[in-house]
Amino acid sequence: MDIHRPKAAHSVREFLIEIGTIICGILIALGLEQTIELLHWRHVVGEEREALKDELGQLRAAMLGRMELEPCFAARLAEVNELIRRHDAGAPLGQLGRVGRALNPNTNKPLWELGVADQSLAHMTLKEKRRFIEAYNWVDVYRVNTTHESEAWRSLQVLNHAAVLSPADWSQVRKDYEEASSVHWIIASSFPTWMAPIKALATEAPSRNLRQYEPVKAFCTPMLATK
Repeated sequence: MDIHRPKAAHSVREFLIEIGTIICGILIALGLEQTIELLHWRHVVGEEREALKDELGQLRAAMLGRMELEPCFAARLAEVNELIRRHDAGAPLGQLGRVGRALNPNTNKPLWELGVADQSLAHMTLKEKRRFIEAYNWVDVYRVNTTHESEAWRSLQVLNHAAVLSPADWSQVRKDYEEASSVHWIIASSFPTWMAPIKALATEAPSRNLRQYEPVKAFCTPMLATK
């Protein structure tokens, strides 16, 4: 088999042509590689964008499910305050139902965390990246506040045994009531601000009906007997 070796350059001009040909070949190869990489990341970012919008849609639905219980929170806080007033006044507590508990749906964000880890978010435009960061930051703020709220209501379950509570127990009930009331005000007043950047990006998803769960049914049922 014959092997055609490149001819040796006989002049500077031929040498420069050879070098130029090699450089052009390298530049074309690099250009093709960059184009392929650009198309790859464009595809990855497109898929990531849609996935994040869907995830924000589910998170928004979870948050809206919590806010649909807002009347239950307000009513139960008023009842706990009335119980504390009756106890402090030495008045009969009356017939009591169960405190119940409002469930906060899962607000984990695995797709966002995956996007941060695999650096696909780094290939978004700065403007788009900022919008997603803002939306997910408000999800985190919501989760922190609802976690504090859940902890306060978990402690207030002692009111299911209000007749046998000690003075120390009632002191803790006051603290838990103040915490639940404070966090409730923060959530109720700040929710529109938190939701706006999330809604701007999220796909539509049906809100979750939390009233179907027994602890929530009890939470939304009056605790104090009516005359």
